[in-house]
Amino acid sequence: MKKRLLTVLAFCFLLIGSALSVNAEVMPKAKTPNQEQKHEYHHRIIDESLLNSLQEKGYTKKEIFIAAHIAKFSKQKVEEVLAFYKKNDSSWEKTAQHYGVDLDKIRNHHHHMDKFLEKNKVIVLKTVSEYSGKTDQELQGYLDKGIPLRFLVSGSAMAKAANKDLGDIIKMKEQGKSFHEIKKELNLEKEQIHTEMKKLVDKIHEDIKTGE
Repeated sequence: MKKRLLTVLAFCFLLIGSALSVNAEVMPKAKTPNQEQKHEYHHRIIDESLLNSLQEKGYTKKEIFIAAHIAKFSKQKVEEVLAFYKKNDSSWEKTAQHYGVDLDKIRNHHHHMDKFLEKNKVIVLKTVSEYSGKTDQELQGYLDKGIPLRFLVSGSAMAKAANKDLGDIIKMKEQGKSFHEIKKELNLEKEQIHTEMKKLVDKIHEDIKTGE
């Protein structure tokens, strides 16, 4: 069961790790002396200051995040990966090959979260409904309008941290604002979102465990 908890925590923290481009970590509850030791999960994509600096140099967010993942897997600097990318016809295939990274591995890294949420969609929506105060019909309405399930989860944590209605966060999303831009507009610190995210993650884990 601990493996299930770690899986839930890892995937859910990908939600805010990728969106905020900052550190996100969580530690499972302490075990008794006869149980396994505690584990710590870290997910780091790219520092916010570096992200802003690279954007000022003309790189898009998409380019920066892809380069950040190649850098992570190859243990190189993001700036070096982007420089090689630009010098080689802006080809991610050539860049990934140069650094010995499998692009499919990166694509899978991005899709794991969505697959996990879809697999547990019924439980996730039920938990988000209770957490956000929105009905199942309202949440389904957001999905029907194209709002990703992962944003309903991370957006709910952000709404709770800012003492806002989830609908307000959705409206900002529909206006084309990024997760980071919404966070900044609401004057939220990453620690506030992490705190609420952990509460939501724990509840998701509890509900999945109950449903097994």
